[in-house]
Amino acid sequence: MDRLRFAIRDPKARADVEDNFRKTIGQLLGGAAVLIGAALAYVQFTQQQQTSQRQFTEQQQASRELLISNQVAKGFEQLGSDKVVVRLGGIYALEGVMNASEQYHQPVLEALCAFVRDGTRTETGDGPPTTDIQAALTVIGRRAAIGTGRVDFANAHIPKAQLYRANLSGADLSGADLSTAILSATLTGADLRTANLSAAILTGANLRGAFLIGANLSGALLGGANLGGANLSGAILIGATVSQAQLEEACGIDVKLDPGLTIKPCQK
Repeated sequence: MDRLRFAIRDPKARADVEDNFRKTIGQLLGGAAVLIGAALAYVQFTQQQQTSQRQFTEQQQASRELLISNQVAKGFEQLGSDKVVVRLGGIYALEGVMNASEQYHQPVLEALCAFVRDGTRTETGDGPPTTDIQAALTVIGRRAAIGTGRVDFANAHIPKAQLYRANLSGADLSGADLSTAILSATLTGADLRTANLSAAILTGANLRGAFLIGANLSGALLGGANLGGANLSGAILIGATVSQAQLEEACGIDVKLDPGLTIKPCQK
């Protein structure tokens, strides 16, 4: 304003310029205030949206966990039913949970394994598994690889079981009766000690690193099976379909083989 006194000598003209200048400054300040207000409103709105989204997500998660918990409880209840169709419903309901929830994967797997063991351990017949037992075997064999649970069929009585392409890696099958069962499956590192695998179909099975100590494999079909690193100590392979090349990949002592076949001892 001081400089205008020298640039504009006419007082009226200078007053008009000063007035216009003040109006412009006022408009700029007003515009800045509006922009700041809009920015603050936007920030507040964004924070509210984020809070609402977080609350919605938390509510969804809580609802999902409650639904899964109820589904698990209902599935366990159905397993104890005296009606086959109800037990089947429980098995397939639990399969959905096992394959979708890492939290419940292992508990459901353990429950289904217990269902198989307890439902067959006292059986003495050589017939195939009942419908619900076979359903549980199928569900376990095709489970999703989202957990670290171990299949436990120790001492189960499941001759003629259908376990084609089942995932039984690391499974405990010690003492199990799997005679004439279809076991063209993944059995890497599985514990098959003293298991009855007589006349079982193990064609193409992956038995790498499996423990077959004392197992009965008489008459078993092992064509194309991977026996790399398998321990066959004390096992019976009389009449089994197995080649010398396969046996060279395995090891064991006191193995009962057909004439002409040999196997190297396992390294200590």
